[in-house]
Amino acid sequence: MAVESLARCSLLEWDSSFFGFPIAQLAGETLSERSGRAVLKWSKANSVRCLYFLADPNSAETSEWAHRLDFKFVDVRVELSLGVGAPNMPNVQEFALRAAQPSDITALQTIAREAHQDSRFFFDTNFPRARAEELFATWIVKDCEGRADKVFIAERKNSGPLGYITCNLSKDSQTGRISLVGVAAECRGRGLGKMLVSQALEWIRSAGAQKVFVVTQARNVAAQRLYQAAGFRTDSVKVWYHRWFEKPSL
Repeated sequence: MAVESLARCSLLEWDSSFFGFPIAQLAGETLSERSGRAVLKWSKANSVRCLYFLADPNSAETSEWAHRLDFKFVDVRVELSLGVGAPNMPNVQEFALRAAQPSDITALQTIAREAHQDSRFFFDTNFPRARAEELFATWIVKDCEGRADKVFIAERKNSGPLGYITCNLSKDSQTGRISLVGVAAECRGRGLGKMLVSQALEWIRSAGAQKVFVVTQARNVAAQRLYQAAGFRTDSVKVWYHRWFEKPSL
């Protein structure tokens, strides 16, 4: 069997451009000695510096060979889902919700640079921290510019944005997805996240969706509690590995 078919890898154009070096991802969720060595050979032939691998945590063979072949464990990906009913909107009179506007973007970027430090890009210190921060600042801009179907922000009167949530609908509008949630550090623990999630669920429900999904990290216990309090339940758990072939200069 050809190395290419065993390797099952593809270069990630956007990630490579953003971080400034070739990044690829391994397709499939399992790894064996044979496929793993093919992956390494393909990656070196394509000058890959970092390879992402989202793995099945129930495969002992995968875990063993990921370790033997120097893949670095960086994250546990937790996906949760909820059948959409009428959300219970918390009444936090201190804050108000509205749709994001272009004038909000600079403030949203400031929140985003600090709000997502449970991400694998911060946990894997081979990524320069400044670029990890800028990744989420770029993400919220792209969501506001149309990648998300809806972006809501929370604010106090005349305060400017203090939190945000971005949402998407499937093409048939039968399912929704919460993509990115961020709350300013000084406002955490005050019910703002619950307000944002409830607003997103109301918008997704009103669009006709029957189910909504969200992904977070196992280390982000606060986010898991937030979603569980809204009725979400865990659907799947997977493990992120990164395999470095050459570390970037910090």
